[in-house]
Amino acid sequence: MYKYLFALLATGLFANLSLAQEQDLSADDLFIKARDFAFEQKDYDQAKKLTKEALRRSPNYVDLSVFLGRLYTWTDEIDSARHIFLGLEQRNIENEDFFLAYASLEYWNDNSAKAIQLLNKGIQLNPTSEDLMYLKATVNYS
Repeated sequence: MYKYLFALLATGLFANLSLAQEQDLSADDLFIKARDFAFEQKDYDQAKKLTKEALRRSPNYVDLSVFLGRLYTWTDEIDSARHIFLGLEQRNIENEDFFLAYASLEYWNDNSAKAIQLLNKGIQLNPTSEDLMYLKATVNYS
């Protein structure tokens, strides 16, 4: 009984220490940690948690929003990803990575018309983007 109680208390204590450490981190630091959880550890839930905390601290940080949208895309939370990307679209974001992420989401979910619309706008705003042109060619080819 005492072993279980000790384990429960220790788990709670470590979780609180972890949270306290994250409170001292900047949005950039949290972004770095989130990317590590996503790419190195494949822990998308923790990556989403850290990214949301970073966005709470820096709500206009476009790269964080795009990354959260990508995390939702990768975990098949399509409605959540679209919600993020629609919010960015309404803010008239011109970021190349935004257009790549949003168009990829639409392409992968059989909405090629929306993907092409996004890619055309992205290319208009970022005319030297090889990545946008390549994705457009891929969508058109399919």
